[in-house]
Amino acid sequence: MKKSVLNWIGQALAIVAISAAASTAALAQSVDQEFARELKLVEGLKVYNKQLQDQLKAQTTAKREILASIDKAKGLEPQVAPLLGKMLNALEMFVKADLPFHKEDRMASIFKLKDLMTNPAATTSSRFRSIMDIYTVEMEYGNNYEAYQAVQNVGGEEIEVDMLRIGRISLYYQTKDQKVSAMWDTANNSWKALPSDTNRNIRKALKVAAGKIAPELLSLPLTAPEGV
Repeated sequence: MKKSVLNWIGQALAIVAISAAASTAALAQSVDQEFARELKLVEGLKVYNKQLQDQLKAQTTAKREILASIDKAKGLEPQVAPLLGKMLNALEMFVKADLPFHKEDRMASIFKLKDLMTNPAATTSSRFRSIMDIYTVEMEYGNNYEAYQAVQNVGGEEIEVDMLRIGRISLYYQTKDQKVSAMWDTANNSWKALPSDTNRNIRKALKVAAGKIAPELLSLPLTAPEGV
């Protein structure tokens, strides 16, 4: 009987010992896994901190370069102001001598620029940007064509007509009844009436410019360039 009790106690102790060993092993494995996760997190944080340090260095360098550019720009400002004035004067002279399309709007933009030049609250950069915007628009006029409506003096009467501009090469108008057409004569700085047989092609060209029909080859009268 005593021997059986001892065997039972021995078996129980063995089971407890095995359970304890298993728990210890599981705990050790859990600790190892947790340590590995924490170690991986630490490595990730090291990489992230290194990236932040590199970004901070780059930002510091960029800031130093920007400040140097600002100081340099301040020294150039007295030289830029006269240049802007010359650019504006040249632009005004060019528009006045150009074909008379959208002339009121174009001159209004120049007058607005003149006000900006004398506005003490305006910065040199904003003045330069505004001038370059108008220069860009003026350059684009030479590379496109358009049809639009305007009021012209035809036979001593102010009437609405259809205007046709082809780059800076030619400017035409045609009355709404399609009976009268004219083109701008750059040599005489005035409108020149066109023969009635040009009305049909000018009407077609107006439709092409307005996007109403597909482009096609058309014969239109042109004025000779100045000096030819």
